[in-house]
Amino acid sequence: MIEDGSIHIDTEGEVSARPTDSSFSPWADHAFGKPSRITARVSLGRGQLLNIEREVRMSGRIHDKGFAILISYIQGKFGQSRPLSLQASIGFEQSYGEIDGDSASSTELYTLLPQLSGKPLAQGIAVTGSINQHGEVPAIGGANQKIEGFFDVCKANGITGEQGVMPLVTTCKTWP
Repeated sequence: MIEDGSIHIDTEGEVSARPTDSSFSPWADHAFGKPSRITARVSLGRGQLLNIEREVRMSGRIHDKGFAILISYIQGKFGQSRPLSLQASIGFEQSYGEIDGDSASSTELYTLLPQLSGKPLAQGIAVTGSINQHGEVPAIGGANQKIEGFFDVCKANGITGEQGVMPLVTTCKTWP
């Protein structure tokens, strides 16, 4: 679906607030990496961060917990001296099933920060991992499958040598 353009995943250039999340999907006795695009929109508001998946009941409990931890981090980082004056929504694009797990929370943070700073993100870098309330990204599960899943997308879109998965800092040109 990525190869025929039905699902759009960028692997080149820079764009504000559209990173690729590389997630892990167990299925029967197989597991595979499944890249997804996550987007954010920010406007003036009263410190509200909206999880679109939760609003439409496509978010599991672990993803909701990861998003709540992300909100706690944002509030602690940027709301110490005065209340946050933003409204933000974050969602998975072209997602048609339930989203669960907390490993997208760092990607959701990387989606939000460029919207706040106005700085673009390199589209050739996929990210994965949960985040804690202090902004740290702990170890991740399914690392091999996540890397392989994004590598398959890089192959389909054309490998440039500038692609990779963060925080693993492995580039496509060093992959077999």
